[in-house]
Amino acid sequence: MIKQLNALNEARLKFKSLIVEPELITLRTGATFDSNKKIFSLTYFGQDYLIDFAGNVYKQGNRKEVSYNDHTLILQYLCSASGLPPRGKWLSFLELPYGALHNAPFYTDALKPLAEAFDTRMDDFYRATKYLGGTPVNMGDAGAIIPALPKLPLAVAIWSGDDEFPPRANILFDSVAPTHLTTAALWVLGVELAHKLITYIKPERQGLNWLGKTLDFS
Repeated sequence: MIKQLNALNEARLKFKSLIVEPELITLRTGATFDSNKKIFSLTYFGQDYLIDFAGNVYKQGNRKEVSYNDHTLILQYLCSASGLPPRGKWLSFLELPYGALHNAPFYTDALKPLAEAFDTRMDDFYRATKYLGGTPVNMGDAGAIIPALPKLPLAVAIWSGDDEFPPRANILFDSVAPTHLTTAALWVLGVELAHKLITYIKPERQGLNWLGKTLDFS
């Protein structure tokens, strides 16, 4: 928990140091800025969020502050996004910098639950990905590209299981992703994608502490 709180506090402090030039933030990230209200707007997994100068993050139309993971990821992206557009080349988590060191927990916390939740439920998969702003793509038995953040799309694919093989899932990152977020943050982003897709069809999971841990990617 200390590491988690530090990650959020560090992101908030860095964000506060950058807001003196809001136009540069919008250029790098694809966010918008209301100079009268001093508020940034950012689309994250198909939903619009507001960020004030104190680093507080709210879902548009709802003043309730968002979850720890979403809050931290949004601030980290606003602070570190490079401004580069997507390249359309996909990388597995294993191919990210230092990804090999933590590919096993990514499978356990993101890919395996995703595969088990959707398996043969392809219609539910497409409904869930559409809710997150996704569009269908020819990957696996069902696939979609989801704009996790304005300049950072993810791709997700599901393969149904059969008598010989269990169901499989994969989450892919545009090759520009490491210029926007660290591998540690991309790990959380992928886990959050799995969580949000599963929660769409199993709302009872919403209250769970899905992540429950932090990883050291140093």
